[in-house]
Amino acid sequence: MQRLLALALACAGLLATAPVASASVEKWGYIPVDGAQLRYTVELPDANGRYPVAMVYDGYCEGTTPTGCNDVQMVAKLLAAHYAVLGVSIRGTGCSTGTFDLRGPHEAPDGAAAVTWAAHQPWSTGKVGLFGDSFPALTQPRVAALHPEGLAAIAPFQLVDDVYRDVGYPGGMMNTEFGIFWADIDQPAANAEGAEIGAQSQGDSSCATTYASNQPTNAPNNIALAGLQHPYIDDFWNSKKIGATASKIDVPVLGCVTWQDDEVGSRPAWTLFPRIKSPLWLIAANGYHSQCEVDNTLTQDQEVRFFDHFLKGEDNGWESTPRVQIWHEAHKATVAGASQNVPSWVTTANTWPPRLDQSVLYLRDANKLSDAKPTGAETADTYVAPAASAGTEEGVVFGQNHVYWGAPEAPGQSVAYTTPALQHDVEILGPASLDLWLSSTDVDTDLQVTVTEVRPDGQETYVNRGWLQASSRKLDRKASTATFPEQTFLQSDVSLLTPGTPVKARILIFPFDHVFRAGSAIRVIVDTPSQTGGWNFTPRPTASVNSILHDAGHPSRLVFGVVPGGHAEAPLPACNTLLNQPCRAAG
Repeated sequence: MQRLLALALACAGLLATAPVASASVEKWGYIPVDGAQLRYTVELPDANGRYPVAMVYDGYCEGTTPTGCNDVQMVAKLLAAHYAVLGVSIRGTGCSTGTFDLRGPHEAPDGAAAVTWAAHQPWSTGKVGLFGDSFPALTQPRVAALHPEGLAAIAPFQLVDDVYRDVGYPGGMMNTEFGIFWADIDQPAANAEGAEIGAQSQGDSSCATTYASNQPTNAPNNIALAGLQHPYIDDFWNSKKIGATASKIDVPVLGCVTWQDDEVGSRPAWTLFPRIKSPLWLIAANGYHSQCEVDNTLTQDQEVRFFDHFLKGEDNGWESTPRVQIWHEAHKATVAGASQNVPSWVTTANTWPPRLDQSVLYLRDANKLSDAKPTGAETADTYVAPAASAGTEEGVVFGQNHVYWGAPEAPGQSVAYTTPALQHDVEILGPASLDLWLSSTDVDTDLQVTVTEVRPDGQETYVNRGWLQASSRKLDRKASTATFPEQTFLQSDVSLLTPGTPVKARILIFPFDHVFRAGSAIRVIVDTPSQTGGWNFTPRPTASVNSILHDAGHPSRLVFGVVPGGHAEAPLPACNTLLNQPCRAAG
């Protein structure tokens, strides 16, 4: 979606990239790899000299136009800092030969070969850094884990770790909207654009033929089409996750995540980055997909300093940069005449994740969320599913319009539980688990859990959410913790509900950081999965009445991590100013 938006803005004349291209010297050609030729284009600060190489490797159009495809603001900064900016197209995309298979067996070895090739070019100093947000970030960890010659650092921003759990099937439910949009529209459009530029603007006579010949073999490997045939975790999905491979990375890493990322989500903050054993710097903020590199001078400048230190060897003080930076309440502001994403304040830590205290709140009678565990009988709460529920369209494509979140909702379609007004600030960080006892009138039901802040001014701010198909509730005990439930999602572990019989289901609420101010309340909402940024799910075809139990024998609870001493360092922000955190009148 980021790529499609960039194309639209470029066509409208709103994305000025020509000055960057005209200030550099362009070279293009092919990199030989095992069984294929990878198309590349490199932009050099000038025709002479040797430069450290900033490389982006993906299946969009960087292989023919690194200055006009994706992350163009970052490319401009890198060229200005005297880096050779190299775009390489994954096999089977753009003008590269072969078959495109997202996270397939050739992706990482091809990328490693391209890094080594770049390190040996006459315009290269022999030092290469991988960078990029989204797709070009997704390729970096597995390339780095192969230890290619010349690789000195990587900067993966807003990426995917476990394709099934992170994006494809969150909670075991197919992410229909984003999967189809990206795999059938967004990536193919950029792929075609790259081929067209290669054939027409650069005069690559083989490009059009290569592009046409790739399409028949690419189609069966389309991740959305192939994913439909694999609704449960299996070898297909296991081969497409980074997982333990992250521990093999031996170069410095600069990562960035946004908690409400509308395209790739925030799970990698907890599953990927803690596995990295090499020096890690991590930036995390509330906000949208692409935010780490778009309209974000603070992060862009840090990325250049990171590369200056590890690719150029500059003694620029980078080592004193805090290992963890958490941006709080990121919002739009005008800085030096330009719109920028800025935090209200920043806190830092030496390790990721930092030390947290565990806290528990129990669902109770009268829609209360309490630290007191139920000791007797309490009446279950019910709601109808599937039913329309509050969505959010906030993100890189649709902007910060908070239309869905503020729409009226009919009664009986959700259940909410709210704490009393907090006596002091509470900073919740990381994933959370709603350990829910429920029964249903159907043999299955799809669950959505949303955490919000009910503010002292009567407004309610979206914080984050999670999902689970109840029949796929069986936990992977080794992978799960008190705040991070992870289901097996194996077909053999599917267990349908017996209508009217209570079961326990633990729902992961994706990682987030949010400071709930004194006077506010913490709220958790249970309802039907709804639009969330660029994500949506196909509703179940049969209706049910779901009951949430919270008595002594069925203590439903919310478990989360708290930052010791965490507190707000700025006034309560105006409603609907936080990025990807819409605000509405509290019900």
